Amino acid sequence: MAVGLLVGFALGCLVTAAVMWRQALTAARRAARSAAAAEVAAEAAATRAAADDDAAPVTSVAPVAPASPVAPDSPDSPAVDEQPSAEALPPEDVSDGSESEDREDPAPDPDEDGESAVEVADVADPPSGPVVVVPVDDGLPRLRPASGPRDSRGPVPRPRNGERFHYSGRCGDEEDGEFEFPVEWPEDAPVVVAQIEVSTERFIMIKPLTRTPDRIETHSSLIHASSSEGRTGVRTVLTRDVTHLCVESTGPGEWSVQLYTPAEIDELTGSLEGSGATVLAVRPDAPVHCVAHVKSSNWSARFVCGCGRAPDLFEECGCPVPNGLPGHLTLAAYGQGEALRTFLVPRAGLLELSPSKPTDPWRLELRPYVPEPEDD
Repeated sequence: MAVGLLVGFALGCLVTAAVMWRQALTAARRAARSAAAAEVAAEAAATRAAADDDAAPVTSVAPVAPASPVAPDSPDSPAVDEQPSAEALPPEDVSDGSESEDREDPAPDPDEDGESAVEVADVADPPSGPVVVVPVDDGLPRLRPASGPRDSRGPVPRPRNGERFHYSGRCGDEEDGEFEFPVEWPEDAPVVVAQIEVSTERFIMIKPLTRTPDRIETHSSLIHASSSEGRTGVRTVLTRDVTHLCVESTGPGEWSVQLYTPAEIDELTGSLEGSGATVLAVRPDAPVHCVAHVKSSNWSARFVCGCGRAPDLFEECGCPVPNGLPGHLTLAAYGQGEALRTFLVPRAGLLELSPSKPTDPWRLELRPYVPEPEDD
């Protein structure tokens, strides 16, 4: 029986020791796992802290402003950068300054040229204000805009004593006034140039007419102006079939029409620049090309033969075609906006240019005639 008691006691001690060992082993395993988890957490926290330090802006370093100019008398004086206020900074850059007192300001690393990254970023910023584009002198044809005052034309001219082929008058206060008068032509002039000047407080228009026993025709108006234009004028061509002029007005105004022969006007011999409607004489010894460079919303240029038998655009007069020219001649051109056109001047006559406004610029040039290559 004593042996049985001893055996039972020994078994109890073994069981108790086993239980205690198992409990100690479990506690050690738990401590090891806790230590490992703590180490992992510490490493993650350190990684996040390092990332936060790299991503977060340094609040004590403000963006570098452009350097102030150095006075000429102190070339060695460094420029002082002004620090922007908190209101000028983005929201993420605003700080109360508590963190900056405990942290040193890291100096920006210089790049290859010795400039800081912040300074390079400032230089790369686009300039403020409108961008001015400087025209490039590429040798291409361009027109110069009309210059000079347009309101210094003076009063509408009146005929001098004994002056012929000059007509003028005044419009009354009638709402709808109309005045028609016959035109006296210069001797032996199948075509004339009319210089027209008008001024009105409302509206005025001058139209050419053909009035004969067997024909009555109203042609396109030569000029129409309103009070907003002030005094304005135009130079145009009248052919022999025009027998009368008609002035229509809707209020007080003045008008003047003076006729010139082709021998009395300027001649185009090479190139010429100007603005507004004009008529020039051409007297080439051989056929030439006329190059018209015009900038206007709607414009036309044409050759008018000295015979005066071509009143319509693109219509040939019937005079003999010089040798070496094609059977169908291009005697006129037109365009919208800025355009460059070429047409033929086969013989002596007039060049009539009609842009939309008195300020529209143009350039005319005569060049030697070069036949177009024949089709194979």
